[in-house]
Amino acid sequence: MPRLMPFLHLENFLDEKLNAEILNYAIENQDSFLPSTVSSQGMSSVSPVRVSLTFKDLGPYKSILEEKLHSSIPAMLEALEVPSFPVATIELNLAAHGDGAFFKTHIDTAIHEKTQTRRMISAVYYLHSQPRKFTGGNLVIHPLPIGTENDESKEIIPENNSLAVFPSFSPHEVLPIIAPNLPFKDWRFAVNCWIHKV
Repeated sequence: MPRLMPFLHLENFLDEKLNAEILNYAIENQDSFLPSTVSSQGMSSVSPVRVSLTFKDLGPYKSILEEKLHSSIPAMLEALEVPSFPVATIELNLAAHGDGAFFKTHIDTAIHEKTQTRRMISAVYYLHSQPRKFTGGNLVIHPLPIGTENDESKEIIPENNSLAVFPSFSPHEVLPIIAPNLPFKDWRFAVNCWIHKV
């Protein structure tokens, strides 16, 4: 029987000014985004299971986001029912999803290529222009085939300035984005965050 692991969806995660600054930073760096890759057995490559663009340099916002995430870890652990663990690092990157972008069902428990530490908590911070021009792109968290529950998958709408948090071992996907002819500034943006255990 499927069991849906606990998750968290926080609205208004950052103040409006900072939210707008990070979105503008992503838009201004359009030319630095590259096709997203998928990691498997220590190798990263572009894969048909994932269509999006990624930019790994958050510039001046990296330390700001790390600090905010660090301060939120106790609330995350409580909501996810995860025992406390020593944090090794917080891995961040920016993702941009235009028309037809998606990410098929996967888990995030990869080993960090540089630190050799394991992802424990996944978080996705959403950004987009207002009002939202695209449709689709919901995050779907799927249950695990364990336990005695009869849980169903949960869809999370990628609302601007919200943060979705879930265990990195939870299967999840990004549904296709519908955004025909939309300029880059109106795409679905996200900061992907992974909290690593020592």
